[in-house]
Order: sequence, then structure tokens, then C-alpha cells
Amino acid sequence: MEKMFELIDLFFITQTMKLNGAVEAFKKEERGASDMVAVMVLIVIIIALATLFHDRLKDIVGQILDKLSGFVSTNSTP
Repeated sequence: MEKMFELIDLFFITQTMKLNGAVEAFKKEERGASDMVAVMVLIVIIIALATLFHDRLKDIVGQILDKLSGFVSTNSTP
């Protein structure tokens, strides 16, 4: 009879350890999902800002490229 109680105790302990491992895995999975949501929100904000300031950004990039091409053309002639 005592052997039976030892087996029951061993079974209970192993099941408790498995349950604790499953709970920890679930916590880590939820944390990863919340990080994914945060990244998605940041992407949406960046797209919204790019759409809102599209013309201004286009002008700035154009000015930078004009200055860069002018710099290259003046420094590339021997």
C-alpha cells in the first residue's frame, strides 16, 4: 500500500511540474503577442505620418538628392 502512495505522490509531483511549465510557456507566448501588437501599432503610426507629410517629405528628399548630385558632379571632374 505504501508503494502505491509513493507512486501517486510521484505522479502528482510530475503533473504539477508539467503544469508549471505550461503556465510559464503561456506567459512567454502572451508577452510575445503583446510585442507583436506594439510593433504593428508603430508601423501604423509611421505609415500615417508618412501619408500625412507626404509632400513635405518628397520635397526634402528631392533637395537632398539635388545637393548630392551637385556635389558628385563638381567633385568627379578631373
